[in-house]
Amino acid sequence: MIRLLRRFGIFVAFFSGNVLQANLWEQPFTDEQKNKLLAGEVVFLEPEPAYLIATAILIKAPESSVWNIMLDQERIPEYLKDCKLSQIKESGDTWKIVEHRMKVHPLLPAIQYVFREDYGSDYFIEFQRLSGNIKELKGWWKIVPNDDLGGVVLMYSVFVDVGWYIPKSWIKNGMQKRVPALLNAVRGEVYAQYNTTETEVPGP
Repeated sequence: MIRLLRRFGIFVAFFSGNVLQANLWEQPFTDEQKNKLLAGEVVFLEPEPAYLIATAILIKAPESSVWNIMLDQERIPEYLKDCKLSQIKESGDTWKIVEHRMKVHPLLPAIQYVFREDYGSDYFIEFQRLSGNIKELKGWWKIVPNDDLGGVVLMYSVFVDVGWYIPKSWIKNGMQKRVPALLNAVRGEVYAQYNTTETEVPGP
């Protein structure tokens, strides 16, 4: 049962931050991090104090291709199996209010929540929980071009509190195990939609 509770906090943060730590994406990667990114791995970075984790993945595609996938909320269930519903409730030029329903385990109830995401300049998204059966959710996404690595780096940072007296360390541990699946799903969808691979970068 404890293992199930740990898994409960895994995906509630999908596609949904608060104020972004200044210049986090401008910090250079270490040689070890570069090698992991080039090998296709998800790299865990040191998160700012307000968040549980910060991550990065290399996608060999233009910023616009990744951005288009990020904005297409209602297609998420097609490539992320745990997402059973992703529905836009309201929207404006630079924001959306979205409802998600996640089913992370057959023995646990579905996680349902509504969040607002705001779109900033330079391929930046921040999100914040509005309602639902989790206590707190905030995070951000950032697409950063990286010529040295031959693509763009998709960065993701999040904090989540499910409100069930589950220790944050359990939630963090579960997310560290499963967030790579989330980022790989996004990358896979970019490659599938734009007919690219990890060795070729299409033109803008």
